[in-house]
Amino acid sequence: MEDQVSKLIRQRDRVLALAAVSFLFWQGAQLAENIVEEGGWDLGPYELVVQLVLVAGALGWAGASFLFLLYANRVRRSETQSVIQDELFCHNQRIAIRCGFVALIGATSVLLAADLFIGFSATIALRALLITGITAPLVTFLILGRDNLEDDA
Repeated sequence: MEDQVSKLIRQRDRVLALAAVSFLFWQGAQLAENIVEEGGWDLGPYELVVQLVLVAGALGWAGASFLFLLYANRVRRSETQSVIQDELFCHNQRIAIRCGFVALIGATSVLLAADLFIGFSATIALRALLITGITAPLVTFLILGRDNLEDDA
């Protein structure tokens, strides 16, 4: 059973990594488009690259969402949820959410300060906050999980 739990934890971490990277690519490409559009610039030859990153990110995010459903079904069938969501998992989850909150407050402060010197739309600010608020806790949780795996080894 321990081998099955380790396998499920690795699967969860892979899906979380896919979700974090995909979301960052998807929303980051949209943020780049928003900034370029608002600045009145032209992406020129890079427009195709930005579009490909956007589509790849959106597809990756959709794929990660689907994989989360499959993962939840595997956990339910194997009846290992109480083992997977142990005290360490809950501890790491709390730290990740806290770090995400701090990152979000930090990003808000940076955007408020930047607004004093350069003007930008609410769309750009909200998209930047969205990216920070989603990716920071996911990445923090993955890093904490990696640290715990290294400690166990």
